[in-house]
Amino acid sequence: MFRMSLIINLLDVPPSGLEIHHEVEPAALSLSPDEGTVIGTFSCGGNLILTGERSAYFQGMLSGKVSRECVRCLALFEESLSLPCEAEFQKPSNAIVSTNVKGKGVKGRDVSVEENAPDEDVYRIIGNDIDLLPAIREHIILATPLQSLCKEDCLGLCQVCGTNLNEGMCGCYTPITASSPSVPFQQSISGEKQSKRSSVTVRRGS
Repeated sequence: MFRMSLIINLLDVPPSGLEIHHEVEPAALSLSPDEGTVIGTFSCGGNLILTGERSAYFQGMLSGKVSRECVRCLALFEESLSLPCEAEFQKPSNAIVSTNVKGKGVKGRDVSVEENAPDEDVYRIIGNDIDLLPAIREHIILATPLQSLCKEDCLGLCQVCGTNLNEGMCGCYTPITASSPSVPFQQSISGEKQSKRSSVTVRRGS
């Protein structure tokens, strides 16, 4: 049974640090289709150290395979990932201060503000526990390319017949590339005919 969290109690972390080795199940990562599909499990290995009474730091590596869909040919392909993973954890201060806040439609009211709250890039320590799973998930998501390609020179699909041009040319379409957009075969033929007609008209009028 997979775990939806990877909880570590800081009381179990010795001064020299704690070696961590975990296999994370795909369902625990909850990736969207655009972020890929994890094949098998994702390995997490590294060292967790205490950096203060209210803070900790993890440094390690993530490795695994992800299935993605190529944006050009729509074929599924596997990508092996090996990612450095660093995460800082901090326990919020218990100090509470009162501040006068003026908002829309409110003359003034007292609110409680948590002092020394962790930054957005810092993960929270709840009680004496940290959860490594959100940090692992975020690192995998950040490794998702803006455009997934099965290979850099992927030829894509023929927009006339839908043939995967990586498997062979179909004869009715010019391959799609980043530097040279293709023109449908019928459109190119039509353009050639129009050009010939214009040429003939010019000759007759001369």
